[in-house]
Parts: sequence; structure tokens; C-alpha cells
Amino acid sequence: MSARVNRPLPLLVRRALRPLLRAAFFVRGFRVEGAERLPRQRRRLIVVANHAAWIDSLYFIAAIRPRFTVCGAKPGYFATAPRRALMATLNILPVRDHQTFIADCVALLAANEITLIYPEMGRNPEGIGEFRTWAAEVALASGAAILPCYIHGTTRGHAGPARLIVGREIEPSGDAAMLTERLFISVTFLGGDGRSGARP
Repeated sequence: MSARVNRPLPLLVRRALRPLLRAAFFVRGFRVEGAERLPRQRRRLIVVANHAAWIDSLYFIAAIRPRFTVCGAKPGYFATAPRRALMATLNILPVRDHQTFIADCVALLAANEITLIYPEMGRNPEGIGEFRTWAAEVALASGAAILPCYIHGTTRGHAGPARLIVGREIEPSGDAAMLTERLFISVTFLGGDGRSGARP
């Protein structure tokens, strides 16, 4: 697993591209709500969010300063050399099967790496789909806190510029099904219409 992510040269390219992404997104109106709750250094943390478009991961790269690993993408995305180079630059871990995914993510967290997991385990352009239990399983196996987020602006029908809305950390507890339900409620609440109320 370690040979597939956190490679020095792709990470250097990613670090060089980050200011350009931030500038380009800022011009387009991208903003972060709750930026003070984003991690400021590498630590054992799972970031979860809805996932409507490929650009979502770029918004996270622009918003989160420390390096993190996106967990993950289907092996088909690594089929050609240009794709593998892109995946390495974005620091995306391939998802081969359920058990390997859990083991790889737990190993990353044990090394104090931030992981970004989209609990839908795939893109859903129409809105938030069903969350699978994989992110919750990783949290329960590792003991890592979970930071729910919501990306507004990439789902079809969203109006206005993209925004990353950051919630408050959740400590893992219960079983995988219960924790998955908590994550689903937290992420969907962040994306709700009640913009004036307190967020989880």
C-alpha cells in the first residue's frame, strides 16, 4: 500500500499546484465555511463528504493544507500511465476490495495520515446516495475521529459557486451501521437549507 500513495515526486507536484488551485477556485467564488475546523497538520483523521463530481477532490486539495490520501478509486482509473500519474499526483489509493480497503486505510491512519473517504463509494451527480459502511468500519477499527463535510455546487441543480462546508468532528462509537447513519445525517444536515442553525 505505501508504494502506491505518498510518493515524494507526485506530492511535490501537488504542493506546487495547490496555490494555483486555490487562486483559480477563489476567482470562481469557492469558499470554505468552518475552515477553522479543518486539520492544520497531519494527524489521525477521517474526512467524509458527499461526492458528486471528480472535481470534489480538487476542492479538498485547495482547502486542506496538510497532505492527505483520497481513499479511493476503482482499479480502472489506474489503467494507463497518464491516469496513474494523475492518481499519484492527487494521492488517490486504489480500491481493490472491501477488506484491503479497510486494512489500507487503517494503516494510513496508524501512520498519522489524514484520509478522505467518500462514504457513497462512488460519485452521485444527482444528490447524496446511500452511504456504505466502509468509512465507519475504518473509523471503528482505527479509533480515528471523523470530520463530516459537504460540498455544495457540484451536484446537478446546485446554484451559485462551490462551497465546502465543514462540520464538527465525530468520535466513532457503536457498530458500523449506527455510525454510518450518524455520518449520513451529519453530511446531509450540512448540505440542508437551514443555513442559520447550529451545525453538528
